[in-house]
Amino acid sequence: MKHILLFITALALYASTTSAQVQLADQLPGTLFAYPQAPDTCSTLESRCNYIITHFWDNFDISKPITDDVAFESTFRDFVDFFRYSHRNVVMVTVRDFINKAQSNAANLQKVGEVAERALYGPTAEFWSDEVYVAFAKPLASSKQLPKAVREHYAQQLAAMNAVQTGMPLDFEYVGADGAKHRVSECPEGTTLIVLFIDDSTDSSIGRLRLSTDVILNSLIDEGKAAVLCIGLNKYSADWAATATGYSDKWIVGCGENLSNQLDLRVLPCCYLLDGEHKVLSKALSVDALISSLNPNY
Repeated sequence: MKHILLFITALALYASTTSAQVQLADQLPGTLFAYPQAPDTCSTLESRCNYIITHFWDNFDISKPITDDVAFESTFRDFVDFFRYSHRNVVMVTVRDFINKAQSNAANLQKVGEVAERALYGPTAEFWSDEVYVAFAKPLASSKQLPKAVREHYAQQLAAMNAVQTGMPLDFEYVGADGAKHRVSECPEGTTLIVLFIDDSTDSSIGRLRLSTDVILNSLIDEGKAAVLCIGLNKYSADWAATATGYSDKWIVGCGENLSNQLDLRVLPCCYLLDGEHKVLSKALSVDALISSLNPNY
């Protein structure tokens, strides 16, 4: 419902709003302030959203302590919601301007980082954008105002995102269910390769089961058009190997306990989709997103 209200806010035309002065829409429940309303001289959805995000924080002093964390996160997520309809260049300029102002207060800067991670990067993000999140993470990773552990947290995320990007080949070493060391490059070429990363959580178990029973995926495997490499984020053991061999007799199975620190695995279970040359087509996909890409009617 809230997304609908935001959309209406962006589209609404007020005949009396013809000056450059920032006009305000009705304040939404649980937010910090009333959002700016674009003038009717902004005739397209993109131009209206550009105007809104440019003036979004005009009436909020980010240098003062944030006292309502819940309302701040709700407001920030609404700010991000407008990004999907705005021009990329405007989004990036707006983000840089906001993060620069936030650096005037170290406590606020850390809160901005935490909220940005949840809104743009983590499993609860409704708008995933590496480019936008990097614009937040880079200043946080280098800010001397923040504790070392906080800076290292964002630096590790940046390293993981940069380690493998779309279009790059994905290759790493793992231990197979046979106890031997293998590499992704040893997997069959010329077919789409799905790399599924799982841990010992219930979500991973359910995701693994859904993929192993997906009719279309199994058909693609049978036709030689796809292959699945399932990697557990754990240390090899004979007990694990005995269990892993039962995942699916059509899959390649292995484990790698340190991969979570090397790759962008922001959500688990996590899928990477590779082409026939093992180059990344898509990364950090949820099981739902992967199944949706395989099943047009999903």
